[in-house]
Amino acid sequence: MADLKHFSPKSELSASENLAEFIRMCRYDLTVFGSRLSWDDTSWPKAANFTKLGVKSKGYGESDRMNEVFIDFAKSYFRYQQGHHPTGTKNESKALRVIEAALLQVHGTAAITRLDTVVLDEAAALARGHYSPIAAYHCGRELQKLACFVSEKSMIPSDLSTWKSPIKKPSDISIQTGTKAKEIQEKKLPNQAALGALAEIFANNPTDPKDIFTSSTFAMTMCAPVRISEILDLPVDCEVEERDTDGAIQYGWRFFSGKSYEGDIKWIPEVMVPIAKEAVRRIRVLTSKPRQLAEWIGNNPSTPYRHEQCPDVADDEPLTMFQVCAFLGFKSETRKDCRTALCNIKITAKDGVHTLNRLWQQTINDQPDGFPWLNIEKKIRYSNALFCMSRNLIGSQRGTSPVILWAPTNSIFNNDLSPRESLPGHHQSIFDRYGFKTGNGDRLKLTSHQARHLLTTLANRGGLTQEQLAKWAGRADKKQNRVYNHMSEWEMVAKAEALDTSLTLFGPKGEVSQHVPVSKQEINLMERGAMHVSLWGVCAHDFIMSPCEKFRDCLNCEEHVCIKGQGKDNCERLTRIKMRLAQVEKDFTEAQAAISNGYAGADRWYEYHLKTLERLRQLVEILESAQVPDGAQIKLCDGKDYSHLRRVIRLKVVESGIVEQKVPDTALLSNLSRLLGDSYG
Repeated sequence: MADLKHFSPKSELSASENLAEFIRMCRYDLTVFGSRLSWDDTSWPKAANFTKLGVKSKGYGESDRMNEVFIDFAKSYFRYQQGHHPTGTKNESKALRVIEAALLQVHGTAAITRLDTVVLDEAAALARGHYSPIAAYHCGRELQKLACFVSEKSMIPSDLSTWKSPIKKPSDISIQTGTKAKEIQEKKLPNQAALGALAEIFANNPTDPKDIFTSSTFAMTMCAPVRISEILDLPVDCEVEERDTDGAIQYGWRFFSGKSYEGDIKWIPEVMVPIAKEAVRRIRVLTSKPRQLAEWIGNNPSTPYRHEQCPDVADDEPLTMFQVCAFLGFKSETRKDCRTALCNIKITAKDGVHTLNRLWQQTINDQPDGFPWLNIEKKIRYSNALFCMSRNLIGSQRGTSPVILWAPTNSIFNNDLSPRESLPGHHQSIFDRYGFKTGNGDRLKLTSHQARHLLTTLANRGGLTQEQLAKWAGRADKKQNRVYNHMSEWEMVAKAEALDTSLTLFGPKGEVSQHVPVSKQEINLMERGAMHVSLWGVCAHDFIMSPCEKFRDCLNCEEHVCIKGQGKDNCERLTRIKMRLAQVEKDFTEAQAAISNGYAGADRWYEYHLKTLERLRQLVEILESAQVPDGAQIKLCDGKDYSHLRRVIRLKVVESGIVEQKVPDTALLSNLSRLLGDSYG
């Protein structure tokens, strides 16, 4: 387990001093990626390449290395973040590359202490230009995270913790509808011919180790929505059987999820239990001898393991070349075969040079990295791993090694499910070996993740709740289910209609409801819902139908209502109206003066203030009139109020020839039914 330490900046130190201490701690005190990590290397194996933006992951030179002023911070930040928040995508490297490039473009130096908002904005622009939309989005999030980190840890003079990435998350077409989305979704589901071919191969009980591995492992992916990495990390005692509340025996696998769902039991549907048990049994039998070897190495690291082909000699007795090949598992019928096999692994090809003890110590050093742990985070040892294998057990070119352990990876499994076009004539998938092809004669192919998409889609069709599905699939958030659900829009509609018949297109009985237009007088008599309070009264506009068309010019709006007297609030509103009247009178006088002086556009302000002045004088007169009772609601309507609806109606009515251009609005509204063709739509 890697040593983790939190960096705490010191207030008495400068930004440069805190930065130097952070780099020192990450270089010498952390053990993330191993205590023997070669810090100065440009590439950290299975971690990251510290190269400039745009440089390929392979074939780079010394000139492609990150700037020397920046690279130590980049390595420190990457190691620190991957220790505290390990991820598979390692997006920190994307952010670090664009930050370095932006620093050089903006300031001419790659010193992280020169980081500012201009650099961050430039880095975001570079991310958009160099990465795909979704990769740029994730890079932007890492830029935001980095800016906050260096600010909180006092590594830069300025505070950039409030900077936000301008890169928006692109819409996911895989969860949309339409022809293009459907094509993408179908690619995520397995080919039916390929599924049938693998089912036939599994049913015929193959004997070749590679065929057993591929067919049985894929059968396991079809039993529950698991990631291939989770299957390959299963312990040999993963099978669990428990009795449920109804007394029935339920079968499942104990596993550890790869996405923050911790350890759990993944239950297998009853119909798939026989397949699941048989697949696990075949893998367990295939890997039994390698597990025995792993257990022997763990208990007897200094004593040679005597397998079936091991020479029957003393541990310190000199061996012939044939005996050396037999111990290492090489097929050799002649001395030439022995020399070739031993020279390939750089072992002296002579008689009497090696002993079992000497060979054993070399094989101990050749065991996989991390031995005895297959996965130290999940506490899975090789001796207890279901997929613990020996080297070349599922290979086809060399003999199986009886003394060196090995474990398959995701790529090993997926490479046997799909043809590798880069190796024409050499690589054969499991379908090629058995002669299965598509109806068009094309080569079949699958991926391990397609089974996960298929099972999630089937579970959605079967009515599993999103919470249950997320737990079954080992997802931390149920929102992730939608990416794996490839039900068509018609299936979703049918599913909704099955829940509530009122959701059908024409109602539960098939009638089409009629929505008859009503007059404005009827609308005014209808009971209103919530009202918006203004400085001068209340607003009766229905914001569900449309936004405010007056830009909050309430006193010139026919939907604004003033209430006379009755309470302190209404008296204060009258005072505000009088203050507004005084201000408009002053503005009106200035507009008149502007017209006299010939100012452009003054006439439009004159017309506006004149209209407002007339309305305010009428409103004050009504609100102060003794003939108007307290509590009366006053709405000034002169039929000249502007709205987009009236503008469209006037245009349509005039174009249709129903009325003339200068007809008042009241006549327009009365002819609205004729505009609709004397029908209700």
